[in-house]
Amino acid sequence: MKKYCPNCYYPLQGKSKFCAKCGQKTESGKVTMGDLLRRLWRSTFHLESKFFRTSWQLFVPGLVTSEFFRGKQARYPHPMRLFAVTMFFFLFVLNFLMKEKEEQRSGGAIRITTNDNGKIDTLAFNGDNFFNQLQHYNELDEFREDYDDLPEGWRTEEARLAFDSLLSAYAHRNIIGYENKAKADTVRRMLDTLDLNLITRQIRIASADAVRYSPEQIIQRYKISNWFDKIAVKQGIKSLKRPSELVHAYLGSLTWTLLALIAVMAGMLRLLYWKQQRFYVEHFLLVLHFHTGALLVLTASFIALRFKIINDNAVNLIALSSLIAMYFAMYRYYGQGWLITFFKWLAYTIIYMLMFVLLFILGILLVFAIY
Repeated sequence: MKKYCPNCYYPLQGKSKFCAKCGQKTESGKVTMGDLLRRLWRSTFHLESKFFRTSWQLFVPGLVTSEFFRGKQARYPHPMRLFAVTMFFFLFVLNFLMKEKEEQRSGGAIRITTNDNGKIDTLAFNGDNFFNQLQHYNELDEFREDYDDLPEGWRTEEARLAFDSLLSAYAHRNIIGYENKAKADTVRRMLDTLDLNLITRQIRIASADAVRYSPEQIIQRYKISNWFDKIAVKQGIKSLKRPSELVHAYLGSLTWTLLALIAVMAGMLRLLYWKQQRFYVEHFLLVLHFHTGALLVLTASFIALRFKIINDNAVNLIALSSLIAMYFAMYRYYGQGWLITFFKWLAYTIIYMLMFVLLFILGILLVFAIY
């Protein structure tokens, strides 16, 4: 009985395990779960000796890019794939650390700072449960309104005392800041209204409205007609209810922000070294490799911070030192003198910081508008 390739149906010849036309294995086509996961790992991350060899070489500024354009491309994984894999692990570690901090803050939505006289100076809000606190405040008001709607004969002095006792117990269980009546009253006054910073103006809305009504209803009640202001109200209310979603949405777009920054700074290097008549891709890969190495260092730093091997100051110092590493990368890669490389590095660093801030703000605005 003649056999055919399960992939292209080309007639199989002899006992070969591979099709002579498409190269597909001539087996039955059964795939185990282990085979599927191994293929996913290889196709997505392509983690092999090239990756690990390149990882430590990225810590030597400019080395991988110089070797790459000397014709040794086969020794290294594709630069974009290397960046994507590194970015994946960086975001994975960063998301993990942020979730840990959110869980640590989840017990305290409101942090109260008092002065020497015991009066409340400031309120600071932490965690996703701040909106839950507003809901509890609103429920207290609704309970009081429901009580006032009862028949007058039911609202006796004993009923009032019992009702106040129940409200106090509810507040102590669910609302932070009810240690004493004076503090509770101050917190209520400070949480009575919310300020939303819109595109063209600032609008103050009642906290109860933010709890009771949808963003569309708030837009109608406060007669907001500007298109940009409507977006700001909708997204502002959404971020108020689920603030961590905005943060995680921005982290998800951080890859594209960094790629835009890399593309812009590669153009900057082409202007600085225009006399060398290099192609744009040569500058692009230098900046790409530099950021890949920086992400690896930051990932390792975050892991060390998690296990308390280093502190926050050490992480900040490591992040700052990456800018200095770019100087040595430019010196090695472009081969110019120390002094002229320093001035070009200085111009690069200034533009880099400006573009980083600009793209960071644009990324936040874009994510805020569409998340």
